[in-house]
Amino acid sequence: MSVYESLSESQQFACRVIADHARSTAFAIADGILPGNEGRNYVLRKIMRRAIYHGREHLGLKDPFFYKVCDLVVENFSGAFPELAVQRDFIGKMVCLEEERFGNTVTVGLGKLSDLEISKETPPETLFVQVAKLYDTFGTPRDLIRVYLEEKGIGFDEDDYNARFDNALGELQKQSGIGQTQRKSEISPLYAEVLGKVGTNKFHGYETTSREESRVVSILNGDGQLDLLSEGEQGGVVLDETPFYAESGGQVGDTGILVSTAGGTGFQAIVNDTYSPVAGLIIHKVKVENGSLRVGDTVRAVVDAEKRDATRRNHTATHLVHAALKEVLGTHVKQAGSVVAPNYLRFDFTHYQPMTEAEIREVEDLVNRYILQNEPVTTNMMALEEAMRSGAVAMFGEKYGSEVRVLSVGDGKFSMELCGGTHVRATGDIGSFKITSDEAIASGVRRIRAITGFDAFERFREDEVLISRSLDVLKTQRDQLPNAIERLQDELKRTRREIDDLKLKIATGAAGGASSNGEEARDVSGIKVVGKIVEGLDANGMRQLSDTLLARLKSGVVVLGRKDEGKASLIVRVSDDLKDKVKAGTIVKDIVPILGGKGGGRPDMAEGGGPDAEKLSEAIDAAYQAVSKMIE
Repeated sequence: MSVYESLSESQQFACRVIADHARSTAFAIADGILPGNEGRNYVLRKIMRRAIYHGREHLGLKDPFFYKVCDLVVENFSGAFPELAVQRDFIGKMVCLEEERFGNTVTVGLGKLSDLEISKETPPETLFVQVAKLYDTFGTPRDLIRVYLEEKGIGFDEDDYNARFDNALGELQKQSGIGQTQRKSEISPLYAEVLGKVGTNKFHGYETTSREESRVVSILNGDGQLDLLSEGEQGGVVLDETPFYAESGGQVGDTGILVSTAGGTGFQAIVNDTYSPVAGLIIHKVKVENGSLRVGDTVRAVVDAEKRDATRRNHTATHLVHAALKEVLGTHVKQAGSVVAPNYLRFDFTHYQPMTEAEIREVEDLVNRYILQNEPVTTNMMALEEAMRSGAVAMFGEKYGSEVRVLSVGDGKFSMELCGGTHVRATGDIGSFKITSDEAIASGVRRIRAITGFDAFERFREDEVLISRSLDVLKTQRDQLPNAIERLQDELKRTRREIDDLKLKIATGAAGGASSNGEEARDVSGIKVVGKIVEGLDANGMRQLSDTLLARLKSGVVVLGRKDEGKASLIVRVSDDLKDKVKAGTIVKDIVPILGGKGGGRPDMAEGGGPDAEKLSEAIDAAYQAVSKMIE
């Protein structure tokens, strides 16, 4: 008999779930999908966590195991799907990270579950709102939640439980936006109507930034069409032929002007944006500055060449960044979004941890090396199948026609991608490249921002000014700047410690000589209780002071309060010999309502606070009564 056959029915079911979900997980991660909180990433996370939960709950696998199953998938399927073998290490890392994260989630979630204040009398609507928040925030499995409710005597049949749970979760995510994929607003039928009437607009922006004679074929305003735009009015202008690039593929739309042709009436309009709501229709968002514009007029269309050039530099740099990230971080890197603007580029990519300083430097060096080599940037129109066979990189989720535009840097070995944007003619036109930030935007997805050309030069100048000013203030040499800053920080830390120690001594002396009502520690039913409002201490100082006073009392209770920015906070300490009958957490819960807040803690130490700082003295006086009640 095999091991599988010796298992119970529920255990066999768990094995099938784990095997099936391991296959889905390995293939999804190899395709660039990583566990997260939105869209397909959220689906993958649920698949993984369901498998891990079944292993932990039904097979008793408390240590990480799922990554081993996924590795077995890679081993068995890599012959037919070689991309699995290429991504083997990355798949293992991502599954391990998610498995560890889920283990912590389950531990925390179960603790939060036991903290819920629910009973048989709790209305179902309130109950399911609480458990849905627990599931959504901490990932506590709904099966565990149902078991817990049954143990509390709160039972629902499975269909009713799932329906109520899904409804509460749906309402919660509808309010927060979690788990939803952002979608553009519905496309107006007007655009299809205009496209059918005027036909596809011809784009000349790859060759030029101006066109002498473009005919106005339509003017749009909201959901309608106009015959005329007068001075001061805004609208959407459609030209039969245009040099303006419409926002697409992360590249922002062109700006510029439309002016009357030679012998015209002095018309001029500012183009603030260019976009394409449906394929083939290019709309120029304009504001008329002089004269008027009618359908049928001929205009001169002029793109802001300086902004276009800056955008081209950033777009080609984006392709170099993508290739460099794959080279430095690994082949698992895939583009997850981008913005290409005149003054910066933003690139989102799949990666499981922050980039190190060395990795950032290596990516910058690699991009700048290709810039200095002044590699030619070429474009070719190819059939989609031919482009994919040539090794061109396509973006997941993008729609491509039967013929595509392929952009290559140099011979294409370093960077070759499908792209319809505008680019420099050679990498040397980019000038220089500098990464300005690296941050996480979702689980397994990072975002870098970078600048090129004149923006990079300006950044270098700003850095020089900052360094120069710092050297003047610190009276040091350039190569000694880090040491000077370190010495200054050490001196500042030492001074702060001295100030904190002095404040603590002052507070200790004051508190030792008087309580909140001007007397020594008060005797409450045979227990010494010190109550005091202290000034000038932060939360850490309050804890140190409570340690000192409690040690001085040896046996007793210390209640300290402070005001900070209009709010009040409290700390209660109880000596070890008293904590069985006088509990700090109970004292805090009794007195913080006076401050309009909440709090809690252990029997020997508890903290709380609230917004009503003016009642701090009243709260501390109430602590004496709270101690008295416990002793009675």
